Amino acid sequence: MPKGKKGAGDPADGPDVDAGARAIAEVMSLRTQLGMRQTALTDAETAKRQAEEKLAKLRADFDQEQETAYEISKDMTRQYKGMQEQLVERITQLSNTVQDLQDKLDDAESHLAKTVREKDEIIASKDEEISQMKAKMEDMAREFGGMLKETLDKMRERIELSSTNLEVDVVPDGAAVEAYGV
Repeated sequence: MPKGKKGAGDPADGPDVDAGARAIAEVMSLRTQLGMRQTALTDAETAKRQAEEKLAKLRADFDQEQETAYEISKDMTRQYKGMQEQLVERITQLSNTVQDLQDKLDDAESHLAKTVREKDEIIASKDEEISQMKAKMEDMAREFGGMLKETLDKMRERIELSSTNLEVDVVPDGAAVEAYGV
């Protein structure tokens, strides 16, 4: 609408028309702003919903990771305790084995000591027996030497008696007498 002279035109073109047009323009402007704000609100609500969905997914993932970590931790603890029990059992078995072997070693050492004592006693007994036999042999050799000397002396006397009777002088050889240990 072109503007004409003031006051000379149509009464509909007056200050009320400007106010109405302004009001319409303002309403249109407010509607545009409302539309933009509704669009912004819709975008914000969509973003909020997406963020909430993402947060819910992240929480679910976090809870799942926590549950997995807890299960792994629980499993590792169970395995550790099992291994610890096996280790304690193995240590106990080995300790028992060591004790058994120590007992056997002690028994073997005492048996060896007893055997060595018995051997030493037997050797001492045999040495004593050998000494006694040597002494007996020496006594017997002296007795035999004495008997041999007596026999030779008697034989010499008889030979002398016989030789005086026969007038033959026979004397045993001195080397032969010494060979008999007289």
